[in-house]
Amino acid sequence: MERTIEQGTAVQNSTPKPTTNKTPQQNGAKKDSVNGITEAKQLPPPAPEPKNGASPEQPKVPEPEEVPQAIVPMLTLESTLKAVDDLHRKSIQRINLISRIKQLESFEVVLSQEHDELDENPYQGCKLIIEDDKQRRFITTTPGLIRLVSQFIFNACNEKLLEIEARIVFPKG
Repeated sequence: MERTIEQGTAVQNSTPKPTTNKTPQQNGAKKDSVNGITEAKQLPPPAPEPKNGASPEQPKVPEPEEVPQAIVPMLTLESTLKAVDDLHRKSIQRINLISRIKQLESFEVVLSQEHDELDENPYQGCKLIIEDDKQRRFITTTPGLIRLVSQFIFNACNEKLLEIEARIVFPKG
């Protein structure tokens, strides 16, 4: 006796018998149970869409989406003053960064105007000094290192300036 399972139905000696296996049918098939025998009926295939993208029966009208309105709490005097103080602090940081950037740019302009045409690095003859609060010093005269430090400081100041400017927004309320 040979027993096989075909499409959810056990077949024994070529006689279909129902099984307890409840696997879903493939290809969008629908099951109807008649007298304990399960038959598979195909659902009608979805209507193909026209190639030009327009529906011949009904034109597609986009439905307006509801935009949820954010509920803005009323600002109290204390929260308004805190926001103004925070904006003032960010504004001062912004002004200091702009000052540093301009100072570094003007230093590099003067260096490039004064440096000898034979030198390939305008930082030739410069000295970089890093000093801590206990008067310990790091000093270098390496022009390549000084150029890298200068470029790093310039890039870091510009990135920080963009970050601060992006956070300067007045609260609505």
